[in-house]
Amino acid sequence: MTELIQKQWKEHSICAAIVNEKMEIISTGKTTIAQTNDPTAHAEVNAIRSACKLLKTATLPTGYWLYSTFEPCPLCSSAIIWSGIDGVVYANDPRFRGSLPNWSFIKCKTILEQGYDIHPVALIEHFMLDDIKNYFTRHEI
Repeated sequence: MTELIQKQWKEHSICAAIVNEKMEIISTGKTTIAQTNDPTAHAEVNAIRSACKLLKTATLPTGYWLYSTFEPCPLCSSAIIWSGIDGVVYANDPRFRGSLPNWSFIKCKTILEQGYDIHPVALIEHFMLDDIKNYFTRHEI
């Protein structure tokens, strides 16, 4: 997570990674909506796409987790369930979005709970929050 948070501060994009059961980073992603004209190109979705492409599968093997510098939105949370990810760790959340709109209007936890019968996903919220929570408000007065 430290690496992802540093990358977000440097590259000014939410960042995510897929990690295997050995804690090896399999893929990373950053938000590329504007660059690709793709409203689904969120960091988490991009990381999932890269991992699935690398492993040549639509469902990730057991033991894979997603790490993100921001709370996954409803789109990303759904992709997490469908891709078979076993757990999510995220740092920041919409409480610290500053003047940006609340695009995570449905909590990741809620989506993961609703999708439990499809695929159960463990959740660790607010991991290393103090290292990232000021990201969106750093320029506000």
